[in-house]
Amino acid sequence: MQWSVTLLISALLVGGLGCTNPKGAKDASTPPPAKTKPASSKPAKNAPNAPPVIEPVTAFSGRVVLVNGPLKYIVVEGTLGRVPAADQSLNVYRDGQKVGVVIVSNQSRGANFAADLAQGEVRVGDTVRSD
Repeated sequence: MQWSVTLLISALLVGGLGCTNPKGAKDASTPPPAKTKPASSKPAKNAPNAPPVIEPVTAFSGRVVLVNGPLKYIVVEGTLGRVPAADQSLNVYRDGQKVGVVIVSNQSRGANFAADLAQGEVRVGDTVRSD
């Protein structure tokens, strides 16, 4: 009988310790503190604690995969879903130096599109960017 009482008390102690919250843990029955809304929805531009303003990137970047010198057009491999608009002017760079300007044509398939060479000399592997 004494073993069963000792076993029962031990089981209650071990079970009770498993249900306590460790230090720093939040109690599930306590609601989270209410969040307050800032007084103004737009922070001042030079405020010291203002959150950073994040704007979407609208610039385009691609790589020249084909050059047809006699017909003065190139084919650019870009990013799927990010084909620039027709008649948009793009700059061509090689090793960080601007080497030409192209104008986007209407022909595109997937991430590739054609562009007419407006000025400069373009080679396969050059980078095409909108600035």
